[in-house]
Amino acid sequence: MHADDADALLVLASTFLEQDEELHDARREVYRALVEEAWKIAMRSRHYQTTQCLDTPSDSAWMMVYKYGSDVNFLNTTSLTRSAFNQLLQRFSRFYYIPRHTTRGRPTKLNHHHQVLGLVLCFYVGSMEQSSLCMLFGAPPSTLSRTLARAEGALAQALSGYAPARIS
Repeated sequence: MHADDADALLVLASTFLEQDEELHDARREVYRALVEEAWKIAMRSRHYQTTQCLDTPSDSAWMMVYKYGSDVNFLNTTSLTRSAFNQLLQRFSRFYYIPRHTTRGRPTKLNHHHQVLGLVLCFYVGSMEQSSLCMLFGAPPSTLSRTLARAEGALAQALSGYAPARIS
């Protein structure tokens, strides 16, 4: 082997090692960028309860309290006695519209005024997380938020000018 051949092999080996090191660094940088992007996506994605993990609203915990709960259970849940709740429910039902199910579109989850009023009162009385309210009423978070927003407005209208609701 000639000296020129040996020098050429050394230069070639050195270049190969430099290229291998640069390739390793580039792969490490790509991996870091992919992990960072996956982390950002994971933080942006919503983690919430779906209808598959919830009871149907007709079998929910609220329905059991409403149908079979004692007056003490009802008072602890809504901060109203059953008779006061029913009195407010009569007034509230005039201001909150629940559309009837037609063949078009998805049916509403909360089909009764007492479910909607109970939702608002449980939201105000208990310091519950939204996930707890979802499990209590059997409605997914999006439905719960939309219903709460509409029901709060209806309750404000129902209480406006309502003598039993005034503070004396």
